Amino acid sequence: MYPSTSNTLLRGEKSLITGSDIIFVSIMAIVSGVLFYCMAASSSMLMVAIAIPLCLYDRSYVFPMLLTIALCQGAFEAAEVTQSSATQSTDFSETLIIAAAAPMLLWDMGHNKISRITPYRFVIFYVVFLYFVFQGCVVYYQYPQNYKMLILMHAKWSPVLHSIMKSIKILFYIFYLRVLINYPTEKNLKTLETTRRFVPFILIVMAVNLLVNGRAQSGAGYQDTLQLGDAHHGSFTAQLCAMSIYCYITFFMKKTSLFTKGFALLGIAAVGVCIMEMGSRNGLVSFALVALIGFYINMRRKSWGYIIMWSLAAFVAIIITAVISYDSPTIQRAIYMTEQQGGGDRVYYWEAGAKALGEHPLFGRGGDESASQAVVAEYAPAGTEDKVMHNTYLEMAVEYGLIGLIFYLCLLFFTLRWGYRLYKLAIDTGNLLIAAPPISYLILMVAACFVSDVWDTSIWYNLSMIFALTIQLVYYPYIDKKKINKKISFAQATAQAF
Repeated sequence: MYPSTSNTLLRGEKSLITGSDIIFVSIMAIVSGVLFYCMAASSSMLMVAIAIPLCLYDRSYVFPMLLTIALCQGAFEAAEVTQSSATQSTDFSETLIIAAAAPMLLWDMGHNKISRITPYRFVIFYVVFLYFVFQGCVVYYQYPQNYKMLILMHAKWSPVLHSIMKSIKILFYIFYLRVLINYPTEKNLKTLETTRRFVPFILIVMAVNLLVNGRAQSGAGYQDTLQLGDAHHGSFTAQLCAMSIYCYITFFMKKTSLFTKGFALLGIAAVGVCIMEMGSRNGLVSFALVALIGFYINMRRKSWGYIIMWSLAAFVAIIITAVISYDSPTIQRAIYMTEQQGGGDRVYYWEAGAKALGEHPLFGRGGDESASQAVVAEYAPAGTEDKVMHNTYLEMAVEYGLIGLIFYLCLLFFTLRWGYRLYKLAIDTGNLLIAAPPISYLILMVAACFVSDVWDTSIWYNLSMIFALTIQLVYYPYIDKKKINKKISFAQATAQAF
C-alpha cells in the first residue's frame, strides 16, 4: 500500500511551488525568449541547452519541457511541410532532450528511498508495442512496393532507422514511468502545478512567433494561412489544445489573482489565433472540444447562479469569436473543403487504407509511415498526393494489421478507464489538475481520428503521467476494494446457499 497523500495537497488549497513568483517569472521569461529565438532561427540547440540546468534546478520542469519540445520540434525546421514523415520525426531536439534528461532521472531512481515496481498490467502495453515495432519492420520488407512506388530515396531503409528510434523511445517511456511512480506523490502533483503555470507562456510565444515569423501558404479554398517550419498543422494545433486545458483550470481556479486569470485567458486566445491562422480543421474541432470540457469540469458542483452567469458569458464569447473568425483562413478552408471538395483528400486516404487493409488484414503492410504513403500511391485515385492515412487508428491497422489495431484500441480504452477514475478523484478532491493529463490524452486521441499520430510523443508523455498518477492515487485502493467486494459477495452467496 502506498503512503496516503494529504487532503490539502489533493485539494490544491495551497501552491506546491517553492520559491517566489519573481524567480518563476524570471525563469519563464528566459524560457520564452529562448523558445522564440530558436523558432525564428530554426534551431533547437539553445532550447535543449537551457533545459539541462532548468531540470537540474527542479525536476518538476521535466514534464512541461518534454511537452514543449514535442510541440515545437517540427516548427524548428526551416523547410516547408514535407509529405514524407510526421511532425515528430523532423527534428532531433526531442532525442537530445531525452538524452539530457535521462541521466537526471536515472540518478533520481537510484536515490529514491522507496522502490516501487510498475504493475504488470501497465508495463505490458509498452512491451507489446516493442514487439509490434519489430514485427512491422519485418513485414515492411515483404512488400517491395512499399518503397519502389515512392519517389523518396530513403524509403527503403527508413524502417530500420525508425524502428531503432521507436524502440529507444519506448524504453525511455517505460523508464520514465518507473521514475514517476517512485517519486513521492507530492512531487508529481508539484509537476502538474508547474505545468499549469508553465503552459500559458509557451502558448503565447507560439502565437506571437506564428504572427511574426509564420510562413504564408495558399491553396485550394484558402489564402495566406500561416505555417511554422515543418510542423504539420493538424498535429500541432491538437497539441496546443491539449496543453490549453491547464489554462482553463487556472482561469476558474480559486485564490488566483485577476492578472493570473487574465494571463491564462490570453493563453487560450493564443491557441485560438494559431488555429484560425493555420487553416487546421482538426485544430478547430479540438479547440471546441477542449473549450467544452474545460467549461464543464469547472462548472461541476457549482451553484445554479454561478453556472448560469458563466454560461451567458460563454455564449457571448462564442458569438464574438464566431463573428471575428468567420473570414479566417481556417473557417474559409473548412467551408470550401466541405462544400466543394467533399471533405478533401482525406477521403481518398481513408479509402486507400480500407482497400489495403482488406487485402492485408492480419499483419498489414509494414510498420513505417512510408508503407502508408505507398498504400495511398497504390490505391488512391491518380493525382492524389502521397501522404499518410490522416487517421491514427486506420494507420495502425494498415501498418500493423487488425491485430495491431485491436491492441491499440485496448490501450486506448484501458488508459481512458483509469483516466476517468483520476477525473472522478479530481472532482471529489477539488484539484482539477489531477484530471489534466487524462483530458489532454482524450483530446489528442480524438484529434487522432484526423491525423496520423501513432508515435506522437506528447501522447506518450501524457500516457506515462496518467499511469503514474493512477498507480499512486487510485489503482491500489480500487484493487483492494474490488477484492473486498468479491469476498463479501462470496460470503453472502454461501450464507444464502445454506
